[in-house]
Amino acid sequence: MTKMPDPRSIAYSYIRMARAIAAAFQKPNVIAALTVLGVIAFSSALIYMMLEGWGFLDAFYFCIVTMSTVGYGDFAPHTALGKIYTIFYLFVGIGIFVLTVTAIAEAIFQEFRASEDKEPPPPAA
Repeated sequence: MTKMPDPRSIAYSYIRMARAIAAAFQKPNVIAALTVLGVIAFSSALIYMMLEGWGFLDAFYFCIVTMSTVGYGDFAPHTALGKIYTIFYLFVGIGIFVLTVTAIAEAIFQEFRASEDKEPPPPAA
C-alpha cells in the first residue's frame, strides 16, 4: 500500500513554489524580458490600431494571442500593410515571448531549488 504524503509537506511545497514565483518576478532578467515583451505588444497594438482601425483592447488582445501562438482567429489583419506587419511581428514577437517564458521558468526553478538548501521541511508528526 502506498503511504500518503504528509499534508504539511505538500503545503510546504506550495509555499516554497509561491515564494519562488514571487522571487522570480524580481530578477532583473525577468523584469527586462517582461518590459521588452510589453513594449513590443503595446507598440504593435498602436500600429494595428492605425493599420486595421481596431480599438486598443482588440489590437492588444490580437498582439498577445498572436505572440503566444494561440491564434484564436477571431481577429485577423485585412489590409496589405497589416498582413505584412504581422509577418514581421510573428518573427519578433514569438521569439520575445519564448525568451520571456524561458526566463521566468528558469528563475522559478532556480529559486525553488535554492529554497531546498535554505529551509528544511517541517517535521512529520
